[in-house]
Amino acid sequence: MDQEPTGFEEKRTSLRVDMEAERVKLHWISKSGESHDDSAVCIDLARKGVLFDYCKAFDVGELVAMTFNEGTEKQNTIKGQVCRCTKSNDQSYHIALQLL
Repeated sequence: MDQEPTGFEEKRTSLRVDMEAERVKLHWISKSGESHDDSAVCIDLARKGVLFDYCKAFDVGELVAMTFNEGTEKQNTIKGQVCRCTKSNDQSYHIALQLL
């Protein structure tokens, strides 16, 4: 019988799609006004949010555009606001975006 770990309650009511570590393109404007583009790994996608892995931390509240399938006819860009950023290991962070 599968049980949720003790103390954990899933709050998400919509379906979550495991992206199987799909590479995505990120775009954001830093606090100093500089435009940045880089790649990241999308972990999962839900109706209201997305979780990705990136080598640097983002501040809660930052706005980020994420492009899937860049340069193909299936290219699609979504925009979100960072709502959580946690260190996943010594080299990366898990960043959650609330979609706008």
